[in-house]
Amino acid sequence: MARKLGFGIIGCGMISEFHINAIGELSDKATLVGITDTVRDNAERLSSRHSGLYIFDSVEDMLASRDIHAVCICVPSGYHADIIYKAAAAKKHIMVEKPLAITKEQLDEIQRVVGENRITLAVVSQLRFAKDINRAKYAIQSGELGKILCADMYMKYYRSQEYYDSGAWRGTKRLDGGGALMNQGIHGVDILQYLAGEIKSVFAFSKTLARKIEVEDTLCASVEFESGAIGVIQATTSVYPGYPRRIEINGDRGSIIIEETALTRMDIDGHSSEDLTFRPAFSSGSSAAMNISGDYHTLQISDFIDAVREKKKPAVDVIEGRKAVDVILAIYKSAREERRVFIEELNPKPNKHYC
Repeated sequence: MARKLGFGIIGCGMISEFHINAIGELSDKATLVGITDTVRDNAERLSSRHSGLYIFDSVEDMLASRDIHAVCICVPSGYHADIIYKAAAAKKHIMVEKPLAITKEQLDEIQRVVGENRITLAVVSQLRFAKDINRAKYAIQSGELGKILCADMYMKYYRSQEYYDSGAWRGTKRLDGGGALMNQGIHGVDILQYLAGEIKSVFAFSKTLARKIEVEDTLCASVEFESGAIGVIQATTSVYPGYPRRIEINGDRGSIIIEETALTRMDIDGHSSEDLTFRPAFSSGSSAAMNISGDYHTLQISDFIDAVREKKKPAVDVIEGRKAVDVILAIYKSAREERRVFIEELNPKPNKHYC
């Protein structure tokens, strides 16, 4: 029997609870060795809620431990890159919350150090493990929607000024990396490309209309896909009362609508809605993991553990994980420079720095 993978969690905010619970569900192949946070009180509060988890004094202490094989990075986005560099140098495998990083230079350097140190890195993109999203992917990949013509992502959430004031890093360019699109909209951008393919170019408008923050609270971009399809990405955190994120994929033989992770509508030429209700979900190479629970973090961390053990790529590796960030950075660049921006300006192909 393979040994259990020893995890450390860096950052003890709200999202760390998802990682703790997921590792607990995977106790047959993983164990949580300890946690750390730059604010000791945060670590102590988290430890007290989970039967006295061991607290490392610092990231460096955690990375020096031989019992730690992998780390979950759950800190504000602007700190991701520096911790990844340290963890990679210590030969620790890495599961990092979205976004992977917040600048092109960080993305390129992460790609380099991951390849040089031959470690496994996965970016949390847990919605890729939702059954309805993979059901939609099956319909697209099997050609049931015909030729894809349009693919859109609309995210109209509501975050009050109090939300942004609740943390010094929220709404800042240095630590959040961006606003509505980078922080809340990134999952929608990831799923849009997961379903409709890679985006080729963008033209965008970005505004701060309602909140006192450094970054955008409202944004809209026209996008062109590599396939020739076109679409819209719209993201805001300022519309009351807020609505479910909506993704629409339209083909010449069918269309689908996804709200959050639920496939709420599928219309395919020649089929009744009753015929489509029982369509089997697409596996995406994670059929065994799908049986664990409905928690998407658990499914993705299970995939990550299997990738480490079997020396294979995780479902969302550094290449996959940077795709959504590349698009978002291109959108920001387009809004600043008031022109169409091609994704290759940020991430030229072929990619020569990852092995």
